Amino acid sequence: MVRYWCVGIIMILLIFGPFFSVSATECLVVERFDPADQGKLPKGWKGRNDKETRKAQKIYRVVLEGDNAFLLAHSRGDAVQIGKKVEVDLGKFPYLTWRWKVERLCEGADERYKDTGDSPAAVYVVFPTWKKWKPKAIKYVWSASDLEIGFETQSPYSSATKIIVLQNKHSPLGRWVVERRNVAQDYKKFWGRKLKKVKLIGLMTDSDNTKKEAVAAYDDLVMLAE
Repeated sequence: MVRYWCVGIIMILLIFGPFFSVSATECLVVERFDPADQGKLPKGWKGRNDKETRKAQKIYRVVLEGDNAFLLAHSRGDAVQIGKKVEVDLGKFPYLTWRWKVERLCEGADERYKDTGDSPAAVYVVFPTWKKWKPKAIKYVWSASDLEIGFETQSPYSSATKIIVLQNKHSPLGRWVVERRNVAQDYKKFWGRKLKKVKLIGLMTDSDNTKKEAVAAYDDLVMLAE
């Protein structure tokens, strides 16, 4: 991750949707994607193991839109999460911003249940625990369901993963949407304890349960001081 003063990045985000007031604020860039990675899984991102990383190479790739590079995900009945290791103190950088768009929903998905637990787009913020196999995570989703925006639940696969719906099946497809979350506030709401450092940012477009296709894109993942 690279530390910047983020006026330029916020101006880029402004082009694609409403944002907050523009000022010089310190930030940590998690990922803006490199044109040099065109057609490939971006450097620094991988699956949980080598096998998952090989699968991810068939689902996620960097593409160019003019001079800008972003990550395109196309799931055809797959479920592979990719992640990038980070080290973020939420006391200093509590906000996460990014932009994403969904081109195709995996119809019939609903994050509340195991047999339908797909999301066309998801951003994970992961915190370590003493149970290395069961970290805490906040999963921000663009849901294919009609769950209300702002709806909160937990993963049917792990009670340590909390889910917040930011967009749903009624949100506009094929259009970039800018998000900004106070991750520190969300963490305190779910666990109410001393903040843990963020250790990983994850992305997943999956459709293994519905056996449908899901297509989404991600860009400009940035941690902000304010």
